[in-house]
Amino acid sequence: MTLSPELVIVLCGAGTFLLRFVPLWRSRSRQQATDAAPDRPSALHRFFQGIGPAAITALLLVSLWPFFVASGSWQKALSAGLALLVIYIGKRLTHGLAGPTLLGAGAYGLLMHLLQTA
Repeated sequence: MTLSPELVIVLCGAGTFLLRFVPLWRSRSRQQATDAAPDRPSALHRFFQGIGPAAITALLLVSLWPFFVASGSWQKALSAGLALLVIYIGKRLTHGLAGPTLLGAGAYGLLMHLLQTA
């Protein structure tokens, strides 16, 4: 059975949507059923808070892995490590997601430029 590319895209999009929507929907229905606000965040809430930084790190690692394997360059590894450190510190200070991501990308670009010209 051969699937058209359009059908594959629609199915992947629907699956991604459901993976994100169903846990939130179930959490909301459970909270409405108990009708009591917890004093501390639930385990599901803490899990969702950790997804952003983990996704950023995973995407950066997957994106940069071919460069490390192909070149064996210590400059790229150092730049990526320091960029991840910038993302971590930015996340701890601002509790945001977009700012640390932009700072990390900028730090990586700047470090690569500085290390290659040196």
